[in-house]
Amino acid sequence: MNTENLNTQELETLRTLLNKMAGEPKTVKIDDTEAMINDIIEEFNFDKVQLAMEYLCWKWRGEDVTIDMLKETAIELLRDAAESRLNYFKDSHWELGITCGTGGLQATAHCDEDKTKITGLELKFVLTEWDADLEGLDR
Repeated sequence: MNTENLNTQELETLRTLLNKMAGEPKTVKIDDTEAMINDIIEEFNFDKVQLAMEYLCWKWRGEDVTIDMLKETAIELLRDAAESRLNYFKDSHWELGITCGTGGLQATAHCDEDKTKITGLELKFVLTEWDADLEGLDR
């Protein structure tokens, strides 16, 4: 549209219409789960994880691991854990945390008693882990 051919009244009408279309400036509301994820990404020591991975010559898909890769994977795992806790594992007891992990990173999500809201998220970097139970012991 060429606005040079419009008279003053037409320009004013156009401005009014454009302002109405734009509406009130929208504020983006971040839900609690995303706020927890943002806090974890901001506070987690990804530098220390990367240093340990470099020392151990730990690679992902044959590549050296970068801070950006770690953060991107952490966000995906945290979201997946939250989604799994509230949807796929909704029938499991509410006090059980649901964990998703890959490449040494583990994200765990906890929910409220009604299983409708994520109440806590954890992110860990795990080098090694082992567990045992009585059924697995040879006696």
